[in-house]
Amino acid sequence: MRIFRDNWPVDRYVETLATTPHLLDKAARMLLGSGVKRVVRERQLLEAKRLLLFTVRTVEDIAYEIGFDDPAYFSKVLPRTRRRSACRLAAEAVARR
Repeated sequence: MRIFRDNWPVDRYVETLATTPHLLDKAARMLLGSGVKRVVRERQLLEAKRLLLFTVRTVEDIAYEIGFDDPAYFSKVLPRTRRRSACRLAAEAVARR
């Protein structure tokens, strides 16, 4: 299931899982070591990296697909977590092919 691409707010996960925000966050921290928002964002960025490395698509297209409304914001967030820009990741993938 790829609901992380729909950019659900925490409340929607809470409703879908029939729990409370506190219990969901507590469970995420116990099992995954991070809160719900961070876990979802990390999963989105992992998918973005996979798409950048293994597809020939634009950064803008990938940003929209994984739930970012603004490709510029996506390009700003990715280097903070992956230490490389989206364009650089894509260029490195092309060079390896």
